[in-house]
Amino acid sequence: MTARGWRRQFTYALLRLEDVVEAGIATGAKLGGHRHPVIIPFIGHGTTARARVGARLVLGRRAAVEPQALAVRVGDSTPSPRSRRATLRVSLARFLTVEVPRAEVTIHAPGGDVVVRTNRDGYIDHELQLSGVEPGWLEIALSGPDGATATARVLLVDPVVDVGVISDVDDTILHTGLTRGLDFLKATLLTDVEERTPLPGAAALYRALVTKPGKPERPMFYVSTSPWNLHEMLLQFVSMRGFPLGPLLLTDWGPSHTGLFRIGAQAHKPALVRRLLDEHPQLRLVLIGDSGQEDPEIYADIARECPGRVAAIYIRRVTGLDLGRNDEIDALAAEITALGVPMRAVDDSIQIAEHAAEHDLLDAAAVATVRAELG
Repeated sequence: MTARGWRRQFTYALLRLEDVVEAGIATGAKLGGHRHPVIIPFIGHGTTARARVGARLVLGRRAAVEPQALAVRVGDSTPSPRSRRATLRVSLARFLTVEVPRAEVTIHAPGGDVVVRTNRDGYIDHELQLSGVEPGWLEIALSGPDGATATARVLLVDPVVDVGVISDVDDTILHTGLTRGLDFLKATLLTDVEERTPLPGAAALYRALVTKPGKPERPMFYVSTSPWNLHEMLLQFVSMRGFPLGPLLLTDWGPSHTGLFRIGAQAHKPALVRRLLDEHPQLRLVLIGDSGQEDPEIYADIARECPGRVAAIYIRRVTGLDLGRNDEIDALAAEITALGVPMRAVDDSIQIAEHAAEHDLLDAAAVATVRAELG
């Protein structure tokens, strides 16, 4: 058997194993009272002409039908800290979900109801055609089987806005240690969202990038290879720590017929950035990432393809990398900057703010605010 054949057989076996595991989880969930369909809405995005609405249908308790993450606001009181055991239990519950496949979900859109079906993993991802709506935030009601309801928030980008911001999540707005396996597991499974550490000054920096005085608010997109299971937790983090609200564009972990990940990790970010460029032809993008993964190479490729659409690239240096990697990124930044797209490797939020102010990407007065938050 060829290598491709062996890989196909291995992936098929993993899919069957996933089905067995999920069947066991489903049985346990039903015995434990998690018997009712629950709609978990994702933040959608688009234009005043069309927008994508996403959600996931899983089994849960009736009281959990309305997820609370979207209701979190800056300054809200936070719950008391959990024990490590309780935190681990909550964290594992995000991954041990029981999806409801091939079920009907109704999207109550401004132009009329649209009925869609969840896929094998309980997801819906539907593009709506819109008319007569204003730019900004649009709330769309969702309803599903057994009385399940939810409200999805959708960002409709203002067509007069000429700059948007795309940011990675892990080690770019919060410390996760994604490149260090044990640190990542500890942060993901044993750390409450209230204890997750934002990068100093990042929230003030992002607010300044999207709220230039006298201009309509710019769109903020968060792109990550983290799984959709973490959507609610990341949304809570963004809201509680004062980051601008925006779509969280994540991926799905687990085997598929195309590989071990349903969406290849290295294809995820480039595809999303290109799609956003296509959907919003008026936007130039500020791209922010970190040196721990392949953000420098991914963003550099985008800049080579369409230099006129990239306003600037900022790469946060992750500690613990060898000097050779830092040298590679510095050389790449020099190459892309020579093409006319400013690209910088930085150590903190102040360096981004100062450079962005020089290029009129944020108000110069905001630099002091970022510096104050940095402490």
